[in-house]
Amino acid sequence: MVAVSARHPLLPLALIVGGFTAAPAQTPASAPSGATAAWTLRMKGDIRWQQVTPAGALLVATDAALSGVDIERGQALWEKPELGGLPADSVRMVEGSLLMEAARAGLLLVFDPVTGAVVFDSRRLNLAQIVTRRVLPQSGTLLVHGRRAAGPPVVALYDLVTGEQRWANDALFEQTEPQKKGLGGLMQRLVTAASEATALEVLQAGPEMIVVHTLLGLRALDARTGAVRWSAALPTARAGNPARHVRLYPSLDKLDRIYVSFDDRLMAYRLADGQALWSKAPTIEGWVHGIVQHPNGIIILPESPPANQATGNVRIVNGVVQTGLNVARYEDGTTIADKPLRMRGTVTDALITGGSAVLAVDAESRTFVNVLDVATAGLRLKKDVKIKGQLDYAELTPGGGLLYISRPDAVTNAEVNIIDLASGEPKFKDAIESGKPLSSGDYNGARYALHHAVEGTTLYVFASHDHRLYAVDRTAGSFRALSGEIKLQGDEDPVDMEIRPAGLVLIAPQNLVVVTRDGQVKQQVYYPAPQLPGLLRALYRINAVRAGLYGAAASAYGDAFAQASRNATDSTARRITGQLATAYTQGGAQLAGYSHQAAALATKRFKASLAVPGSVFMLTRAPEGNGNVLLQIDKDSGQPRSRIDLGKEREPVYAVDDVAGMLFLKTAAGTLVGYRL
Repeated sequence: MVAVSARHPLLPLALIVGGFTAAPAQTPASAPSGATAAWTLRMKGDIRWQQVTPAGALLVATDAALSGVDIERGQALWEKPELGGLPADSVRMVEGSLLMEAARAGLLLVFDPVTGAVVFDSRRLNLAQIVTRRVLPQSGTLLVHGRRAAGPPVVALYDLVTGEQRWANDALFEQTEPQKKGLGGLMQRLVTAASEATALEVLQAGPEMIVVHTLLGLRALDARTGAVRWSAALPTARAGNPARHVRLYPSLDKLDRIYVSFDDRLMAYRLADGQALWSKAPTIEGWVHGIVQHPNGIIILPESPPANQATGNVRIVNGVVQTGLNVARYEDGTTIADKPLRMRGTVTDALITGGSAVLAVDAESRTFVNVLDVATAGLRLKKDVKIKGQLDYAELTPGGGLLYISRPDAVTNAEVNIIDLASGEPKFKDAIESGKPLSSGDYNGARYALHHAVEGTTLYVFASHDHRLYAVDRTAGSFRALSGEIKLQGDEDPVDMEIRPAGLVLIAPQNLVVVTRDGQVKQQVYYPAPQLPGLLRALYRINAVRAGLYGAAASAYGDAFAQASRNATDSTARRITGQLATAYTQGGAQLAGYSHQAAALATKRFKASLAVPGSVFMLTRAPEGNGNVLLQIDKDSGQPRSRIDLGKEREPVYAVDDVAGMLFLKTAAGTLVGYRL
């Protein structure tokens, strides 16, 4: 039961902020203890940059080489001279994996950052362009699709541990239909050429099969040999026309199949032989935006295609192509509703709540909401209700209301309100609103978001409109202001909010405020930031490292988890998190497919990362006025736990790993020191 396009991460990531130099006069900070230097390492050459990887290895770049460092022991694990001198933005995580990739002119390397083993080297296949790369941990492989300077394109599979090429297939894009003449033959050749240059849709269908889609159709490949097990043509409205807008979905409950959406329709295919399981593909009005696998049926979400590519009887209102949604039965693909339910435009979200789904519809940059009863494929509101901003959170209240929170955009405030499902009217006349967004090019949505957290029957919301904390009673459907104005110094607004034992914690780049559950400010600290934005980059990377670890964990346990990690709503996130945690803790399960070293380290780190950090790291000018220091600030007390002097460098080279509780600092040209926080 996964909503297709909600924008929540798999786990609530603690925001890591930077830029604190002096505690405010009203709350003097106690002197923090200095962090302990755990090890010192001499590198070959001057250290240029460093970054922590999700797998737990530290990458250190010098002019001479790129090296991997064991963060616990402070030992160099490997080095790659061919990657010496690379800028930091040339080395990045491979999405949904523990691997890293490094690129320079004429070279792309994908490697295991723990062992240093090269999984893929673009020079092996003499590839001029890499079109697709996808890590498939269930089979322990990396799939690569690329084009050569001469000759046919190739799809190859590589072992994640050894880098050995398991197979290469250069016939995947060959026409399976008889060669046509004249215009038909020209169209065949054009489709083939376009297919070669289009990224593959890839789905790992169990450890032994990989399903891909090219413009020529579906292909199921044997994961061990690359041989094509079966092929299937998608039943488009006009036979022979290539399907557009194709997406592959794992089946969350029925393991004998996969689902494929294309154009305005959906089809289920049997994994064993590629046979269509339904006699007819269910259709909607518009293109398929995604699907939600609800226990009562498959919700097929529509999106507005370009007007000249719409199918069926096209309805256009105010320049927006109107769409129609439907729910398909798992057994035979028939739709519950005789005709698609009319929608104003693209259905961007379907947030599951019990037997219903809250629909978010985007029409001409405006958002409308409605509630779908999945079992009957009926709408509970007589007409869509327009809301401010974009839907971010929704639930049905016991009193028959739709409680929602929206996100602001560059021209629209966000709000919190309850829609009465009987009347379709908002319950709060004066809704809780965010601050007025900026219309300039430097708009920062996080500044105006309605930060919220749920505890029991209470939904807490901080509104930057009036800088007050509100409490919404989820049972009674009422709200009240808990606090007076909570003004953050430095003209800031919170960018995150958490519930902690001490109360609610508001976090901003240079502020941290602890507010009790009855709205009293318990602690507030502020530290002005150094005027060197480059100093903050190492801190801002921490969330990316955590997100990469969660994405890799999800991917390792199947595409269903990967889909959920990318598209989860809050409730789905909790379910998937629990399943992943169970998978990690039972029987010493490790990330499938990776090297033993990387899997063991990642498993340890994943377990550690499930706990929300109790501190944030804040960068500040040293109180003595010389150089910069990094403080570890306790979220409950607002006081510094530890301090590390970063020296007088205008751009100190350092990295922080909050999962392991370590900081790594370049103290001299080729010297790296690891501090335990």
